[in-house]
Amino acid sequence: MNIFVAGIGPGNYDLITLSAIEYAKRSDIILVPRADIKRMGISERVIRHYISDKKIVPLHFPMIRDEAKCVKELESQLSNQDWRGINNIFFPVIGDSVLYSTGEYLVKAFKGIDPEVKVEIIPGISAHSLASAYAGENLAMREEIFSVISGTASPERILASLIASDVTAIYKPKAVKNLRDLVRKSGEYSRILRIDYAGIPEKERIYEGIESLEDIREYMSIIILWKRT
Repeated sequence: MNIFVAGIGPGNYDLITLSAIEYAKRSDIILVPRADIKRMGISERVIRHYISDKKIVPLHFPMIRDEAKCVKELESQLSNQDWRGINNIFFPVIGDSVLYSTGEYLVKAFKGIDPEVKVEIIPGISAHSLASAYAGENLAMREEIFSVISGTASPERILASLIASDVTAIYKPKAVKNLRDLVRKSGEYSRILRIDYAGIPEKERIYEGIESLEDIREYMSIIILWKRT
């Protein structure tokens, strides 16, 4: 059995790759992640826009930090499916499939059921690429250092990465306590950009400046910071 884990871009229909669409068409079944099993997620909405003739099966992905518990929950759901006659499985993930991807949990769950399962990764366009394009700014040039930070990291690690970098992308900034103070301690910035729901027209919001680091309520937010040179 083959699993295709495909990045389908930040959420805008135009930013899914042709490769992801082709892999979806080649698949026998499409599994889609749902934080709330009763509500369609972003990746499902995008893939349904292009694919209408495949069986689509929602999986509940619990929004928890306990990886082992999440994988066990997925194993339980997968064990209840009938996989007879299924050779190729497509799983779409938001953004790039190799960056903070829920696909990793699905793969571990499948390997718990079938250690011989084969995995193929199809890359996608990341939220930080889209945010940088919106800003009309390069992420890095010449000797500049560009870093990607998870907001779930410790404040010490976040501060160290901010200090060491010329340009920084922060995913899950909602999880960072006192982000504004950490940024101020790390240096001076020529531009600070925050985008909530990047690439999703009906929800997308763009904020600029140090004030944008306060009162972050959305999980689907990204911040890009450019150091002053």
